[in-house]
Amino acid sequence: MNLVAEHLQKLEEKIRQLAEDHQKTKTEKDLLIRQSVTQHQLIEEQKIEIENLKQQVQALQIAKTVESNQDTTRVKEKIQDLVREIDRCIELLNK
Repeated sequence: MNLVAEHLQKLEEKIRQLAEDHQKTKTEKDLLIRQSVTQHQLIEEQKIEIENLKQQVQALQIAKTVESNQDTTRVKEKIQDLVREIDRCIELLNK
């Protein structure tokens, strides 16, 4: 009888330990999920910032080209491309 009681006690202790481990793992999982969401938001913000910086660089390159009067045909082509893109956007908005 004493042997059965010892086995039950050991089993109960193992069950308690498993429950504690499960709770710790669940807490760690929740923390990792929150960190992942935060990282994804940061990545999206950085992508937007990169796109903005690329546009600024492009604008500065065009301005520099205009200032130096070099390759005016390239500038004219770029302006025409931008106007066409604006026209396409206006067409899409009108649909």
